[in-house]
Amino acid sequence: MKVSCQIKKGAGKEQCEDHALICLPGNMESSRVLNEFRGVFEFAAPCLLAVADGVGGNPGGNEASGFVLRELLRRSGEVRDDEKALEDLARSLNRDLVSHAAGIPGKETMATTFTALLLDDTGAWHVHTGNTRLAVMSGMFIRQITTDHTTWQWLMDSGNFEAADRCNRCEIQSCLGAGSIRYLTRLSIRHFREPGSASGVYILTSDGIHEYTDADFMEDVMGRPEISDLERTDLIMEEALKNESPDDKTILIVRC
Repeated sequence: MKVSCQIKKGAGKEQCEDHALICLPGNMESSRVLNEFRGVFEFAAPCLLAVADGVGGNPGGNEASGFVLRELLRRSGEVRDDEKALEDLARSLNRDLVSHAAGIPGKETMATTFTALLLDDTGAWHVHTGNTRLAVMSGMFIRQITTDHTTWQWLMDSGNFEAADRCNRCEIQSCLGAGSIRYLTRLSIRHFREPGSASGVYILTSDGIHEYTDADFMEDVMGRPEISDLERTDLIMEEALKNESPDDKTILIVRC
């Protein structure tokens, strides 16, 4: 398995509020929480990968996303390929973040979105809240696996297309933290690939990438055989910047 990862701070920002997790359960020395990074990891399954994006408009986004992924790394021994166990862990991480933030004056409402991918001998699972994303390659096409927990997506699903056109596409309806456990309003946990069918290509992104790169461009880049996955992350970053993405940007390309 190979993971090509790139995390880049948004233009003019003091801190990058995105973090990524590369976790090999039982191998803490080879596991890392990353911030402002470009590089490649190679290892064997099982593995736990995640992206967290500090919520803009709330203080402490860098600390919120980093805290959640470091706690997940610390507690990676609790990760089980079971829906109830994964839900309990996610809700526990939410409570931990709320409690942690409550003790930091001025940062009590720190919050983060969160998307995790677990690959093991049972197949593939995701745990997700907010508008970070997980997608997979399906032949030559990219298929989004997670659903954005945003006002825009809710309006689109409701058929209220005019209101969707007027709203902020990045306004989220669910996250970890934000000062109360009640803001985790939607938590998606799904076993989406069965044993023996987890091989393939997975893509995890923060909204600084996927809101500024269209599917056709991503599919064209992913279909170029002459370049490496790390070079693909470079091209995708460049496209988001060309389209004036002001946000922090994270992309993981996972090939297994």
